[in-house]
Amino acid sequence: MVLSVSSLVQQAGYAASKRTTAWVSTAETNARCLIETELMKSAQAQEISNLFLLSKKVVDTNRDEVKTASGYDDLMLSYIDEQGGCKDLVRKLR
Repeated sequence: MVLSVSSLVQQAGYAASKRTTAWVSTAETNARCLIETELMKSAQAQEISNLFLLSKKVVDTNRDEVKTASGYDDLMLSYIDEQGGCKDLVRKLR
């Protein structure tokens, strides 16, 4: 999944590193889809996202930089579309 996000990251031109942007985008998109498909409650999905990013040593400042960058929402939506929508993305996570 990170490889497809990386290709989108190159188009977006974020200030954070490409690797950090890919990790944040993947973690946040997965959490969003787990919530939208009602497989997890918001707090649980976000906790998993946070723990993943902590394991990658992504600090809150870098995470916030990625999430507030211009075009971030489009990046997430493009990634979801590329995966076939939230239902297909979540199916791939299993």
